[in-house]
Amino acid sequence: MKRFGCSIVVIAVSLAVTGCGTPAETILAGVWTVTPADPGDFGDWDYEATFNSSGRLVELSAESPDGATVELEIDNATSQVSGSDVTVTIPAAAGTRVFEGTLSTDQNTLTGSLTQEIDLGDLEATLPGGELTLERVAS
Repeated sequence: MKRFGCSIVVIAVSLAVTGCGTPAETILAGVWTVTPADPGDFGDWDYEATFNSSGRLVELSAESPDGATVELEIDNATSQVSGSDVTVTIPAAAGTRVFEGTLSTDQNTLTGSLTQEIDLGDLEATLPGGELTLERVAS
């Protein structure tokens, strides 16, 4: 019994030291409204981003003023959270879209910018896509 008790203590200490907890990305789980700083001709549209329970972006949607909805399922996005720094990467044809932002202290607002990285072999470029604000509407 003494060995068993010691084993439990060793396991508990190991978990505490190695941080076997919930990944930081799970803080993104839920539905967020997306507001572009410069929406152009689509300023009256409503945009949402949905992150699964692991914090991975799985859907983007847009709704027009007349109720028409466009939904895009995202299968291959990745998310990284380090403190308040957030990076969401969405591989796309001939490149990658990258959102880099900062999570607010209350973890309900995310502000940052979206870029498009293009890689066509001999041509590599990063194009700015604009500033975005995401507000959590559901966890």
